[in-house]
Amino acid sequence: MTDLAELVAGWIYAVRITSWQQWLLRLTVLGSGAGAAALCWAWFPVVISTALLVTAVLLAALSAVRPDSSAPLVHAGVVGLWWLAGGADGVWWQWLAVAALVGVFHLTAALAAAAPSWAVITRRAGARMSRAVAGFVAVGVAAGGAVLAVTSVPAGALGPWWVVAGALAVTGAAVALAAALRRS
Repeated sequence: MTDLAELVAGWIYAVRITSWQQWLLRLTVLGSGAGAAALCWAWFPVVISTALLVTAVLLAALSAVRPDSSAPLVHAGVVGLWWLAGGADGVWWQWLAVAALVGVFHLTAALAAAAPSWAVITRRAGARMSRAVAGFVAVGVAAGGAVLAVTSVPAGALGPWWVVAGALAVTGAAVALAAALRRS
């Protein structure tokens, strides 16, 4: 079992060898995670908003320190549930802003966890990351557009066919994702 001095020495060593690109990714993780929590706190009040805010900010900080842990998943779950539970009265652009910050948090945490802390991001790797981010944004915009299109149709117009349309959309997205992953 390691003692406290070894643990602190390991943290100091990890901080010393972290590249500036990893620092940028980790600061983006922290900023987007805390920002999503703050927007949920301001826009989507629920009974335990303050406790959720403290929990989400601590999880965002832990995600920035250890992006390869389960903290990013738990943070996204906390903010996502808060977003869904409290955002029923929210305006569409508020939902969109929180969803965008959660997406940025998710992507940057995944990119920060994908490489060791001392890794330098080359131009080729940066281009590949940029393509992945652009694909993520495109799929998100397409999914949001589909949701807006379906919700603007009168309730009686689609009947049970909305379930079929949803199943086809999810299947199409899964096929497109599988094809994109095979190419890369």
